[in-house]
Amino acid sequence: MKRNTPLITLLTGGALGVILLVASMLATPSKAPTGYGAATAATAAGTAAPVSAATVKSSSTAASPESKATASASAPSRADFAGRVKHDAHASVAISIHGGQAIAYVCNGSAVEAWFKGTASGGRLVMTGKNGAQLSARYDSRRAFGDVFADGFHYSFSVYTVRKPSGLYRATADVRGAKIKAGWIVLPDGTQVGSLESNADAAVPSATSAPALDVAAATARDGNTVLHVTAISGVAGTGF
Repeated sequence: MKRNTPLITLLTGGALGVILLVASMLATPSKAPTGYGAATAATAAGTAAPVSAATVKSSSTAASPESKATASASAPSRADFAGRVKHDAHASVAISIHGGQAIAYVCNGSAVEAWFKGTASGGRLVMTGKNGAQLSARYDSRRAFGDVFADGFHYSFSVYTVRKPSGLYRATADVRGAKIKAGWIVLPDGTQVGSLESNADAAVPSATSAPALDVAAATARDGNTVLHVTAISGVAGTGF
């Protein structure tokens, strides 16, 4: 029996070592990436892991210059737009852009008519007129779209580029001490929409439908008065 004691001791020690090794492996956690548990929990709950404000700001700042550059590249420095507004078959709008300046006119042939002036920059128009009239829009080489407020009316529009004889026209004259001011929008199908103010200097001028415009002769007749008409074109640079 004494001869077997060293062998028994050796076997006992080996078995104890194996038990301790297995216990150590079970107790040691695997090296998962930092935040792995939180991400797994968020995914299981069906929600996205939160993004820091700094990350959002950084992404927005990085994308912003590219977006602005794209908008500026597609926006022409000279253009003319004209067309009917949405949801009103009688009203139309015309816009002319020349460099950083823009002139616009909205009219329904009678009660609603307003002229606008403003800036054109980076594909965006910001324009104002009398009595709180406003026009804001986006534009590119193909179309202009936005909203216009005038005479208590709100119109949305999406109009396309046009070339003469389509576009915007204007005439002014002094008759017996009263200033006459008229505007016309000539649409691509030849339709004319215009208004004439017989007392344009008044605080609230009265407007009526404009007389027919002779585009070829650039004239219109109001009774016995011949109005000499000017084409307002951003492409040609007239009327600015």
